[in-house]
Amino acid sequence: MPERLAVVYDNGAVSPVEIAHAATGLCDIVLVVDPGSPAVAASLPVLERAGTLVRHTADTPPEATVERLRALGTAGITTFTDARLDLTAHLARALGLRFHTPEVAAALGDKLRQRTRLAAAGAPVVRFAELSHAGDTAAALAAVGLPAVLKPRRGAGSRATFPVGSATEFHRVAAGLLAAGEGPLIAEERLLGDPAVAGPRWGDYVSVESVVDGEHVTHLGITGKLPLVEPFRESGVFFPSTLDEPVAARVLAHTEEALRALGVTSGVTHTEFKLTPDGPRLIEVNGRLGGFVNDLVGRATGVNVLRLALENALTTGAPVPRRLDAPTAAPRVTFQRFAPPPVAATTVTGITGRKEARRLPGVARVEIVRRPGDPVDWRQGTQAFTAIVYGEAPGHEALDKTLAALDDTLRVDYDA
Repeated sequence: MPERLAVVYDNGAVSPVEIAHAATGLCDIVLVVDPGSPAVAASLPVLERAGTLVRHTADTPPEATVERLRALGTAGITTFTDARLDLTAHLARALGLRFHTPEVAAALGDKLRQRTRLAAAGAPVVRFAELSHAGDTAAALAAVGLPAVLKPRRGAGSRATFPVGSATEFHRVAAGLLAAGEGPLIAEERLLGDPAVAGPRWGDYVSVESVVDGEHVTHLGITGKLPLVEPFRESGVFFPSTLDEPVAARVLAHTEEALRALGVTSGVTHTEFKLTPDGPRLIEVNGRLGGFVNDLVGRATGVNVLRLALENALTTGAPVPRRLDAPTAAPRVTFQRFAPPPVAATTVTGITGRKEARRLPGVARVEIVRRPGDPVDWRQGTQAFTAIVYGEAPGHEALDKTLAALDDTLRVDYDA
């Protein structure tokens, strides 16, 4: 009889269908869900087909969920969303299962706690300060300086993240975020990137995809990024990155140092770096599989990262069943091109060029996320994309040409 693995599910890096597919032949899936979550409510029929549901709401005593999971014979537990790290950690501890400890999960899910812990360990983090009410703004500004970034202490996908360039703007944006209920906030030094590090066509930041098994850290590779769209929104990702060996080695070394400093001993992680004139600077460590990574790395290398994450969660002290001893070589460059709406946009009014884009060399799929008449709000970060294009190229030069052709072909119009 297959083992049972609990996934504490909400909107995150992978869908229920992806989870069920990755678990085929490995384990049966138990999904711990809160029916009150919009993401859960919208996908409840799919979730019911993907695995056994265990409902856990804000009013559910944790002991009741623990007993239900124990009765089901749960042999492992994990999550793929930042919002459920704390719950997953507490359930894992009560069940005696492998996952981040509650203390580590708290540091991974809270940007202030994480930066405090990393700074104490000497990691190359940005200057930062807490900002929980309007009276904190002057002290926070003095601590981080300008230019700066304001964002929620807890959040993912670039949601409600604002760059600020003046003291007046700092106070205004902070007050607006707090009034909108986005607090408590964290204020950070805004790092200035060096476009020469990755190359002028590419973004000035990267992420490292790793598998942690006790003292052993395996880096699957480094994901490259396309240039950000203001303010701090992703426009695309590709794998592998364009970093040369010396810079890549520094990024991988800093990743391992950060994971050690935070006490991460299991799971798949997603660690982000800014490429600056003074070297790679750590942005943050995410204690779960990164968004878009499973598809991106899988198509480039044939490695099913989500399957690795499930195997890792089922492991209780033994080596990861499918250990990779070196960064995975990629015989091709895979990409995802995003269509984030402009800041002033409120509604999609038209989409043209989808069929033509699908016929471009290397383009495999054009996914229309929002259609004419659908509302858009750039503040939702990665959840606001209008379209996502999936494809591959034989190298980075060919990728550049494909992206240029794609930008000339697929057009999305908005009503501001």
